Amino acid sequence: MAFGKSKAPKPPKAPKEKKPKKPKKVKPPKGKKLNENQDLPVEETGAAEGEEQPKKKKPLIFFLIPIAVIAAAAAIIILVVIPKFTGDKDPEPSVSVEPDPPVLPSDLPVGDNKVPGMVLGSDEYQAQAVLAKTITYTYTDLADAGKVAETYVGQLQSAEDRFSIVDEEFVRQKDDPDFTTAEGMVLMARNLPKPEPAATPAPEPTPTPEGEEDSAAPKESSTPSEDPSAESTESAEPVEEAPDLVLTVRITWSPGQCVVTADEEEGRVTSPPTSVPARHPVTQRSAMQILEGMSPAELGLPGDSMDAYEIIPMDGTELVNDMTAIRMHVYGSSSSGANDFLGSYLMTIDGDHLYRVDPITDEITEVEGYEYTAP
Repeated sequence: MAFGKSKAPKPPKAPKEKKPKKPKKVKPPKGKKLNENQDLPVEETGAAEGEEQPKKKKPLIFFLIPIAVIAAAAAIIILVVIPKFTGDKDPEPSVSVEPDPPVLPSDLPVGDNKVPGMVLGSDEYQAQAVLAKTITYTYTDLADAGKVAETYVGQLQSAEDRFSIVDEEFVRQKDDPDFTTAEGMVLMARNLPKPEPAATPAPEPTPTPEGEEDSAAPKESSTPSEDPSAESTESAEPVEEAPDLVLTVRITWSPGQCVVTADEEEGRVTSPPTSVPARHPVTQRSAMQILEGMSPAELGLPGDSMDAYEIIPMDGTELVNDMTAIRMHVYGSSSSGANDFLGSYLMTIDGDHLYRVDPITDEITEVEGYEYTAP
């Protein structure tokens, strides 16, 4: 017996729809290249027709290639191009060069003729050819060559720049040679003045702008040793002194001719050493008497006699070339009646040396041809 109401049967469930599977990607066969006109196979997607297909992502390698190219180009510019234009050039390798032979005169003119010049090799590349200052004249057809030589010696001794008879060491000789012999030689010489050193112009002061005098004033130095002028003096290179030069005239005579050779040589004309016994020192009075007994020409003064001059010795002594000397002033009378100062003379107390002091430059020069004579 049935109890209650009977249940109505449930309707059957609808079968579930299966999701479509994703189609597999079709890969082109290996080793085969597609023609230019052949289209690539289109991948099937689950999207319906008319709908936009999803965009395909590019591989990462396509982004890395441009970056690598840019980095390589930058490295080439930094490491190659820039150093080529801005960097220092590589030093050129040193090449040893053989010295060239010296350039010397090819011919030596002798009158109307020529003598082949000296040819030297490269080992004498420092050699130089200096033309000598020697001048030689030959006087021929002479009736008495010794007399001509004697006359010429007197002419040189009385010239404005007087010559003295000297030996080969340029020491003055008291005795004249014998000009009566058939052949002979005499050497004359005088000292040449040294050239004055070239004056160095002082630097011009820098102009100071107006209103900056106070700021431009030099500050007092606490240490006197820091004087810039003293430092510049100490750092200056020493000036090489010019050598002593002598102008010589060598006179050689023989029957019928006389040869005169003038030259410029290095040296100094000096007086012979005194061989007389020791004498008493020269006093102021005796020094004045020695000057009064000399001729004005010997002292470089005009006139024929020292009577026209007044000599006044000064008190005390001075040092000249490490020798004690007496100073004497010389005055000459003028047309107005006043005495004109003409210069000073210094005589060593041994009487062997006499020096003239220039009244304008105070330059001291030894009187040529002076010989001591007791008053």
